[in-house]
Amino acid sequence: MAISYFIDKLSQPSSTELESVLGSVFPFWERLIHFIEDNYRMVGELNYGGKNYGWNLWYRKSGKSFVSLYPQAESFVAQVVLGKEQVEKSLCLRLGAKVGNMVRETPQLHDGKWLFIPVTTEVDIQDIEQLLLTKKRPVKPK
Repeated sequence: MAISYFIDKLSQPSSTELESVLGSVFPFWERLIHFIEDNYRMVGELNYGGKNYGWNLWYRKSGKSFVSLYPQAESFVAQVVLGKEQVEKSLCLRLGAKVGNMVRETPQLHDGKWLFIPVTTEVDIQDIEQLLLTKKRPVKPK
């Protein structure tokens, strides 16, 4: 089963479909998008990640992935990959129990810790924002 609710490669989800599927967590989705756009001046692109991942909103800079958001029914998953130094910094953060445990317990692979964070609460969003700030400094305002 794919991570995303939207799995049909030939049917890119519309904004209306995304909002409908996300339901009560749609404000969290919007908040995270605004956080990324405001702090990093990145624009996400809808991307089909294959049958195991489905459609996602992908943020990247210079070919490097920053974060991917996978819509689900009444939820979404934020995929954040942290390198060793970023993990060390993240272990010093005051994270909620769910994300804190993920940072500590997810196996370290050669290319980092692949965190797939289910977002259902305000704490989840705050934790993801902290991880992103650890991953990359915000762009200075113009």
